Amino acid sequence: MNLLKTSMLTAISTLIRMISGFIITKVISVLAGPNGLALIGQLQNIINLIMLSAGNFLQTAVTKYTAEYKDENLKKYKVWSVSLKVIFVINIILSPLIFLFSNDISLLILKTSEMSYLFKIFSFSMPLFVLNTLFLSIINGLKDIKKYVSINILLSVVSLLLTTLLCYFWGIKGALISYVTNQSLVFFITFYLVRNEKWMKLKNFKVKVDNEDYKKVLKFIIITISAILASNLSLIVIRNNIINNLSINDAGYWQGVWSLSQVLFSFVTMTLVTYLLPTLSSIKDKNKLNKEVLNVISFTFPLIVILCLLFYFFRDIIIYLLYSSDFKLMRDLFLWQFFGIAIKLIGWVYGYVLVARGMVKYTASTEIIFAISFILISISLIHLYGLVGVTYAFFINSVLHALTMYIIYKFKVYI
Repeated sequence: MNLLKTSMLTAISTLIRMISGFIITKVISVLAGPNGLALIGQLQNIINLIMLSAGNFLQTAVTKYTAEYKDENLKKYKVWSVSLKVIFVINIILSPLIFLFSNDISLLILKTSEMSYLFKIFSFSMPLFVLNTLFLSIINGLKDIKKYVSINILLSVVSLLLTTLLCYFWGIKGALISYVTNQSLVFFITFYLVRNEKWMKLKNFKVKVDNEDYKKVLKFIIITISAILASNLSLIVIRNNIINNLSINDAGYWQGVWSLSQVLFSFVTMTLVTYLLPTLSSIKDKNKLNKEVLNVISFTFPLIVILCLLFYFFRDIIIYLLYSSDFKLMRDLFLWQFFGIAIKLIGWVYGYVLVARGMVKYTASTEIIFAISFILISISLIHLYGLVGVTYAFFINSVLHALTMYIIYKFKVYI
């Protein structure tokens, strides 16, 4: 399936996801204000980190090798078998630990032990989160885009319904509970939709494997862990810095504009994630690879620039519709945040080529370096300019990242 067809299907999914996300944000903003939105941001980041540790670090490897071994079933099944075994072992250990240390995790991340119940709930739902990611990675690698898109739409709808329902009965506590349960419900929907697929047989996940199979899959741990760990930890550190040096309301304003920019970014990159990794993994000729990369950038960069400009010029209306009057100070944060998002796309595309080529050293090191630089630049510019300084920092970091990724691509891939 080519980029245009994939884009059309994925755009539908992403549009529904955006609408769902906007409604959820509106509900939380009205119920809890900037304070509550900052709390949601912290919870989202720690959930991402825990899911990463529980097995989500395998998704890049599963998608890449499923696409690469599309005509070699045994090799493909070995990848799936390794992944399922690793997930099983990790979750047997990690779930009880999260339950036992839920008070400490809650106090560290959410600044109160009263919300430890969230992590107790999550300790039970987490394995289902990770299994859902495994199945989605297989579906993406097999290029079954229609099914992949359908499941993502269902995830958005379930998240919306669950969050709205729980918010109605329990307010902000209900919203928090929805964040630690929604994907576990979608797992059962995913399993139902794939239960009759030819590949969905238990024997395909129980193939005999050896140490080389584990090494091949687990080398991608470094790529995925560095990406998710660096991004989520940097956000937690920056948000805590804003809370400690400015206020929790300021952290809520920044979380608001950050969430909007990430929704916009995901509108474009969801298409790329669905299309790019399987496609780039299967291209062997460097000239064809370069042509594909340039096609992707020429298609997506003008789109994201137009969307960024629309978000900026209509920011007052957006704040009113999606948040509340309590968030009006957000308007000053839009300009450099959305300029940064447009530039970030270029670095992201070139970075994905490195992922598809399995260039672990460059991918991992750049993720860590630019997460640290984002933190350091943010701390400096917040001190100099206040809250808007964090958006200056994001723009500067995005420019530096895009230049670095292009240089690595030019001299290490297309050479």
